[in-house]
Amino acid sequence: MIDVTNSAVLPLYRPSKGGDCPELPRYIVMTKMNVAQLIAPGEPLKIGVIDKPVAGPTDVLVKVEACGIVPNAYNLVTGKSQHILPELPAVFGLDAAGTIEAVGEAVIGLEPGQRVYVDPYLTCETCQQCRRGRRDLCIAGTLRGYFSNTDAGRPLLNHYKTGGLSEYVLSPHRNIVRLPESIDMLTAARFGYLGTSFGALRRGGFTSGKTLLINGVTGTLGVAAVAIALGLGATKILGLGRNRQLLEQVQTLAPKRVVTCSTEDGGDITSWVKEQSSGGVDVMIDCLGFGADSKSTSSLIAAIKPGGRAILAAGGVDGQITQSYWEAYNDVSVGGSMWFSPEDIDRMVAMIDADVIDTSYLTHHSFALSEVNEALTFVGSRPGGFVNTVVIPNRTDSADNWPR
Repeated sequence: MIDVTNSAVLPLYRPSKGGDCPELPRYIVMTKMNVAQLIAPGEPLKIGVIDKPVAGPTDVLVKVEACGIVPNAYNLVTGKSQHILPELPAVFGLDAAGTIEAVGEAVIGLEPGQRVYVDPYLTCETCQQCRRGRRDLCIAGTLRGYFSNTDAGRPLLNHYKTGGLSEYVLSPHRNIVRLPESIDMLTAARFGYLGTSFGALRRGGFTSGKTLLINGVTGTLGVAAVAIALGLGATKILGLGRNRQLLEQVQTLAPKRVVTCSTEDGGDITSWVKEQSSGGVDVMIDCLGFGADSKSTSSLIAAIKPGGRAILAAGGVDGQITQSYWEAYNDVSVGGSMWFSPEDIDRMVAMIDADVIDTSYLTHHSFALSEVNEALTFVGSRPGGFVNTVVIPNRTDSADNWPR
């Protein structure tokens, strides 16, 4: 039986062999789905209906149950960020979680009905970086339904052009992450940013017994880094930010191990870090976002112990990072981490499932698809890293009529 829900059933006429009169109508089913489209930067997203995608041989079609929205999404749709966007109009939305609807004929190990997170990071898989296992350095690296940093990523961005703000999303099979029953869809819709923090800590060599400094601790990446580092066995976490109320909330995650300081106090933050960490920290994760100043990041390198590492996790800051000859001589290095690897996300999922990483700090605020612009305005107000803003694409009615 053909399910024609959200479908347009159209008659298809073919002439008879003689060409004198038509045969009886044959019918084809054009299956549709509800989506939120970006028409032009600065304009509200538009709710519409488009064709439901069909899985190719190595693709997976996922019914989206939750799509995460973060502050940078607001910057993109309002035109405040200069990243390369997909061809417009385009279905927007980065982080999607749901259940598998269909798999391509060449897909092994994934089946309809499985609960999954869809990793939006797409790579070419053919360049030298991809082939040596550094997909994070792929010149064509692209975030589906979001943006690309280079022109090389345009083909991927426009091939998988349907983002998570839709009832269904198509993905390469290699980007599908299976979810245990213990992890709810709303939390999974935050995995892009939880995973980014996890990958940054791993790249920084952070392990149990070490000290950590987080610059920009109150944001999406910063609070996630605190929760993950606590699970990894941090002995002390120092957090810097501006919002004093959120800083106090960060400290409540582990009062004996987390200490915060407001950069609005006007003191010497580098000296403060050294005082709090007996001379310096082992790892610094910089989570400053779009529009921030790199001066604090550069100055804080002096608060890292010899052999330590600074990881730039957000990538949205303008400016220069400098360090002294002596710091470099003492093997204090600076690196970047834009996303996470398949190994990272699998390890993180396993640790959340085992309650090693506690994500209960998240407060979920969900919106129907029809309320997507309200969701973007809300997240654009920067409510802080404890708030998880999620759109439920299969709900088009107002969220006032159902529990958040």
